[in-house]
Amino acid sequence: RGRRRWRRFLLEASSGSCCQQCRGPSASGGGPTGRRLLPLVIEMTAMVAGASAVALLLYYAPRKVRSLVPEEEVESLLFYDGKCCLCHSFVSFALHHDTRGRVKFGPIQEHGDLMKSLGAGAYAEGGDQFLRSVVLVQCDNVYVRSDAALRVVALFDAPYKYLAVCHALPLALRDAGYKFVAKWRYRIFGHTEEVTKPSAGVGGRYEDRFIPTTGDRLIPTTGAATPE
Repeated sequence: RGRRRWRRFLLEASSGSCCQQCRGPSASGGGPTGRRLLPLVIEMTAMVAGASAVALLLYYAPRKVRSLVPEEEVESLLFYDGKCCLCHSFVSFALHHDTRGRVKFGPIQEHGDLMKSLGAGAYAEGGDQFLRSVVLVQCDNVYVRSDAALRVVALFDAPYKYLAVCHALPLALRDAGYKFVAKWRYRIFGHTEEVTKPSAGVGGRYEDRFIPTTGDRLIPTTGAATPE
């Protein structure tokens, strides 16, 4: 439809009829000046703005995602609520779409000592932030809430990893959304009575992707991790 309108506009412009109409009532006795031209200008401006936004996103997204990915030798440990069905779904999705196996997973309830040794004791059992966030540890860095989730997403296979471009949003906005979902996750998505591993098609295939309950030796650190 837009193409037909532009074709009609160009034909009228070439014949001079459009120019006569755009001169206003004094020249042709027609309607207000630019009445037919204005919608076309608005439409063209919207098309240019949309195309520019898409081009900017295609340029920016890969660079933003790469900035969230650690060095190849850095192991990523994600601690999650082992009773939360939403967390189980996220972990299950990550297992299927992180084919390089960059991330290892463990329930927060089972790895309190390990989390404390890695500088994430506030989010372990007994800490004041217990079960209020997933926790991602990458070498000496501890990430929580939306920062942790999006850094894990950045390690997914394409095209899912490009969802991590949402990290460009303001931290306060991202974490506000995260806290809202976290507050109501049990009521909306449900929970289990016992700490379990995701069961959707995982079985024993991904057993090596889970942190051993006795393994606080998984990642060497050069010092205490610092929450971000």
